[in-house]
Amino acid sequence: MRSRWKRIRYRLEWLGLVLATKVIPLCSRTACYHIARAAGALLSFVDRQRYKVALSNLEVAFGNRFSPQERREIVRASFQHFARTMVDLLWSPRLTQ
Repeated sequence: MRSRWKRIRYRLEWLGLVLATKVIPLCSRTACYHIARAAGALLSFVDRQRYKVALSNLEVAFGNRFSPQERREIVRASFQHFARTMVDLLWSPRLTQ
């Protein structure tokens, strides 16, 4: 069952990547920013395993320096920043046009 789900997931991820490589270069810079921000927020909600790991890492690294709410905001912002970086990589061929 697990390997079947992984095959489906990998195909969906591949399809998403192919679609993104076609669509992102056509978008304006502002649209890319909003797409990345939304994608990062969505991924922070969907990928609970990595979200929990990031929260745990912040707690280990900083102890009680940040409240639980602040840690959640930092993790969400981290996911959004990563998404912006990936969108920028897909959008960058447009810079040479």
